[in-house]
Parts: sequence; structure tokens; C-alpha cells
Amino acid sequence: MRLNTKYIKITAAILFIGFISFSFKTEQDPPIKSEISFEKGETLTYVAGYSVFEAGEAVVHLDKKLHQVNGEETYKVDVTGRSIGMFGMTMKIRDLWQSYFSTSTLYPVQFNRDIIEGGYTLEEKINFDQVNGKVDAEWKKKDKEEIHIEHYEMPPNTHDVISGYYYLRTLDYDQMTKGDTISLNSFWENKAYDFDIVYLGVEKVYTKFGRIESYVMSPIMPENQLFSGTHPIKFWVSKDINRIPLKIQAELIVGSVNVDLVRYKGLKQKLKKSK
Repeated sequence: MRLNTKYIKITAAILFIGFISFSFKTEQDPPIKSEISFEKGETLTYVAGYSVFEAGEAVVHLDKKLHQVNGEETYKVDVTGRSIGMFGMTMKIRDLWQSYFSTSTLYPVQFNRDIIEGGYTLEEKINFDQVNGKVDAEWKKKDKEEIHIEHYEMPPNTHDVISGYYYLRTLDYDQMTKGDTISLNSFWENKAYDFDIVYLGVEKVYTKFGRIESYVMSPIMPENQLFSGTHPIKFWVSKDINRIPLKIQAELIVGSVNVDLVRYKGLKQKLKKSK
């Protein structure tokens, strides 16, 4: 059976959409818990599937050490992604996304990408000036020597695609009401974007580790020919001290994509099953 490369690319994108969708700076800051919900050395592994086929794997690792970058003390997070199964035989994806973000503010200082997606390759380094809202980017193709240098503007105190994921885990969802909307800005691939995310409340979601109580959210998507339904993309985040994404589900016009947590280590607390 030959799989359509259109859906291979869709699945690869959805695998990381959880990080992208929550890369933001809110216009009005949502409630934040005083305690940090992640531990250095934490590692989370997710598998994405399209229909009945496994398509990709992503590993999110928070380094045990702190790093000095551009004069700031930072956390370092690596997100590695690869295509697997029949999708992997059709299209090779080997991505490394890396973020250094401030230990005091959680805003990014530097963001790097080293990616292979079929015939497309990229090496990229982005430095953030959070005070002045400036972005300095360097990038090149793997098979080319020429280095491109570009400069952009962004709203001050904006997250990258990884630091926003960790900031998300510090929010106090118990202070939110079902239907609340968070308006936010994000910077992704040389542009600033506006996003709205709806908080859908609390429910128990089935996972590899049992049924777990979780917070549910959904980004508001523009009308398009890809997604289906009122809330086509949903995220389930554990309702415990860890605040980790457990599952992402995207309803497409043709089929659906699911991203599930399959392994974890280094959490503050072991995931607990709900009754």
C-alpha cells in the first residue's frame, strides 16, 4: 500500500503542533502557579499516528545542566523527531529542535533547528532580544555553504515553539472557567502569529498509562480544507503537578491524527490513574 505524501507531511506537522500552538505571549497574563512543574532530566516520548498507521516519534528532553547563553542562565531542551513505520519508508524525517530559555522568565534566548524532511534540509540559529522585540536569524541549507542572515521584529517577551510548551505547564488551570479564551502571539518561521486557545474544562482521557484526569484545550483554527469539526484539534494535559501533554487529537477531512505519550521518565510525580 502506497501512502499519500500529503498526509505524511500533515502528520509530521501535527506531531509538533502541540508545541507550536502554545508558543505565545498573552495580552493579559493568565494565572500562573508559583511552583515549576518540570524537573531537569525529564524525558517525554510521543508517537503520532495517521488512521491505523504509526507515522512519527518525538522525544522531548530537558537537560540536567543549566547553560549560559548570551549572558543569561538558561534551561536547554532538545526535541528530536523522526518518521517511523510505513511513513518512514516513504519519507525520511530527522529533526532536531533546540531551545535555550531563561530560568527566571522562561522566555527564549536562543532557538536552533537542524532538520531533514525528505529532500528539504535546514540549519538555523535564532537569537531573541526580549527587551527590544528583535530577532536575529542565521540559516543555511545542509548542502550549501552560503549563510543567510535576517532580522525580524516581534512583540517583546514572546516564546519560541519549545519554551511556550514549558510556559504552558506553569499556568493555573484551576483558576480558569470552561470556555475561557487565551489570546496570544507567537513567533514561528520568521513571522509573528495571533492565536486563540479555548479552555474546555476537565475530563478523564484514556492513555497507555490508564485513564488520567486532565485539562482539555483547543486552538481556534481558521477555516480551511484540512481540519473537520468545531474543535478539530484538542490537547489533554495532566491535571497533576507534572502538567504534561498526554494526548493530541486532530480531526482531518480525511481521517484523524493522534499523538500519544508512550514513555516518560524524570517527572516530579508518577502519573496516577483515575477511578
